[in-house]
Amino acid sequence: MMIDEKVTVGMVNDIPKYVIWKGRSHTITKVGLHHHFREGSTLYHIFSVATNTLFLRLKLDTDNLIWRLEEIEENGI
Repeated sequence: MMIDEKVTVGMVNDIPKYVIWKGRSHTITKVGLHHHFREGSTLYHIFSVATNTLFLRLKLDTDNLIWRLEEIEENGI
């Protein structure tokens, strides 16, 4: 499901380890694809990650360091 919500992401050594979404913490168990792109002067990083029950696509805006949850699928792994 495509969404666009602000989230908090915990990183360790440049790898996402958890996501806080709607007040709940979700531990990331697998990091898949990571890529980046530019829109104008803004650099974005996209991470495809999984928890035990969810698949998530996360987007980091490097200008303001705000994370957005772009997509979520239940049982997506």
